[in-house]
Amino acid sequence: VVSRQSSGSSGINAEYGEAFLAAHPDEIVVVRMKDHEEASRAYIRANLRNEVARFLPGGSGKVKLSRTDNPILGEAIERNERIVMTVNGGFYPRAPIFALKQVETYKLEGGTKSCFATSEIVNRLVSDSRSKYDTYPLQVDWYYGFGLCLWDLAGLCDGTEYHKLIDINKEVVKATRRPINLIMIDYAGRGDVRLSDVVEEINRYNVKMFT
Repeated sequence: VVSRQSSGSSGINAEYGEAFLAAHPDEIVVVRMKDHEEASRAYIRANLRNEVARFLPGGSGKVKLSRTDNPILGEAIERNERIVMTVNGGFYPRAPIFALKQVETYKLEGGTKSCFATSEIVNRLVSDSRSKYDTYPLQVDWYYGFGLCLWDLAGLCDGTEYHKLIDINKEVVKATRRPINLIMIDYAGRGDVRLSDVVEEINRYNVKMFT
């Protein structure tokens, strides 16, 4: 579920979210709002809490926002706090709307399509002073392109590029003594590299470093 900023609203698709949760009582919905240009942030900050008021205690929504940013699934279901909302740190949110640091791996400069180098992605993550705190999620979005179909993008940021996720995690661990939290990918990719293998290697490294 993403923000509807492009249609002039900073709200979430409440009808879809509530309908899904009503039909799936053992599931949660994570609402994520990515970063926006500075000119839009004041408007979004001013309206964000009003947009989600129905999901706050005392609101009309049948489900509520989670009071924690990383809830245990069973506890969230038991409390019926099954909506977790995170927005990019540039919005400076307050609970129960939580902050994360989100960076994308794709860039378009002067019509040239490319993926950021590992060092560029790592610097964008760790340059945020809050990146050293475990309660501040670090998210890498492995996708995103204006005017590109997903199949073309899969060919651009797949294969050897896919392994950058492993290196990004290692460098973040070295710099902050904590791993990246989330990897979001919105296409299957093409080629011989499987995301499950990449994530498994990241997990093995993290277990070795922190146990």
